Amino acid sequence: MMTYHVQDAASLTDDDWQRWSEIQAAQPELANPFFRPELTRITATIRDDVEVATIRRDGDAVAFFPFQRSQSGAAQPVTGRLSEFHGVIAEPGLEYSPVELLRASGLTSWHFDHLPVSQTAFAGHLWGESGSPYMDLSDGYAAYREAMRKQGSSMAQAERKGRKLAREIGPLRFEYHTREANVFAALVDWKTAQHRRTNVLEVFRTEWLNNLLEALRVVDEPSFAAPLSALYAGDELVAVHLGLCSPAALHIWFPAYNVEYERYSPGLVLLLQMAEHVAGRGVTRVDFGRGEERYKQQFKTGDVAIAEGKVSLSPLRAAAHQAWYHTKRRIRSSPWRRQLEAPLLATRRVRQWLAFR
Repeated sequence: MMTYHVQDAASLTDDDWQRWSEIQAAQPELANPFFRPELTRITATIRDDVEVATIRRDGDAVAFFPFQRSQSGAAQPVTGRLSEFHGVIAEPGLEYSPVELLRASGLTSWHFDHLPVSQTAFAGHLWGESGSPYMDLSDGYAAYREAMRKQGSSMAQAERKGRKLAREIGPLRFEYHTREANVFAALVDWKTAQHRRTNVLEVFRTEWLNNLLEALRVVDEPSFAAPLSALYAGDELVAVHLGLCSPAALHIWFPAYNVEYERYSPGLVLLLQMAEHVAGRGVTRVDFGRGEERYKQQFKTGDVAIAEGKVSLSPLRAAAHQAWYHTKRRIRSSPWRRQLEAPLLATRRVRQWLAFR
């Protein structure tokens, strides 16, 4: 018999957390650290809206669905708009109804945009698919490096710029997981400046996010870590990154660099240093997250198929949102994209802020 039970994440028992960890660790498609229970557990110490729906079969936990509950009763992924992989952590082959899961959890809807298509229970709720680029390190960093050098000039250029940075500014020093407060402060400052330049919501001005990242950046366990990595040239801090790491995958989350040294591509130099380091620790994949940024396309070896869509208890509302999704996609491919997007851009910050809270 299948039953559903929803509760605050903080109320889960140690046995529940352990079972979640076992289910996640046993499935390669759930290797990304966004699926680790530690992320939900830590986020729940910062936000009071984090809940988990547990599916039990004959009393045994067989699936976990972590989410943040909005005031309207809609579900958001844990960490909200910052989540770059999400879904249900379930035993292989488990059959369940997403609609029944929402109904039993007292939710009205769940919008997803980074759902692995391997979660076939949601097949009837998909609007479209895309790819999330990744770096395959399963054969080690040396094999990845060789494959990239044969594929094109990006690897050689990044390595050449790294040597030039060392020669002109100072010897390179890489720290995979530093706890230095000034490194985190640099990340916040550089990322905020980048968001301001690109007219993106300055998320680091949000108290809950800063509190979450402060809590995460000191976590360094074998099952889950949030490494704050740093690259120095001489005494100069030139690039930083705060990511998430599981035993099998490193996720690139918040990269930033000192724009004074932009000509040396310090962010790429740091990326390759991190990849080489984690490959030596047994990590087999570096996930970049969905996006068309040039470095993701240059250094990827493949794409994880992910989907966007919505589960809703209101079919009419879901249909309207799906129609709007396809309208936006047509606008983006239109030769009149700039003119058609103008009204959307005018309200972009407000919509981002409402979605981010």
